[in-house]
Amino acid sequence: MLDVLILRYLTKEGKIAYFVGQLILAGLWAFYMFGIKDYSFRDDEGMFIAGIIGIILVWGGLCLAIWRKKDELESDIKTEVEKPIES
Repeated sequence: MLDVLILRYLTKEGKIAYFVGQLILAGLWAFYMFGIKDYSFRDDEGMFIAGIIGIILVWGGLCLAIWRKKDELESDIKTEVEKPIES
């Protein structure tokens, strides 16, 4: 669900970078946990899933900061300016 929200605002290059980055970072996280630290998935399932969620949030935010569509950004700013002030 979070992917759909992020992908709506990314350019084509950003979508590619988002998925490639997620695959690479998730692979590195799995290698670190199961290869280097020698954890088992059965015992440390929560930490693995928390790491994957952290990767999604951090990498998604970074991709949005770098590859956000320009027209979406300008339209968001215009709608904020054009809203009347309610009192």
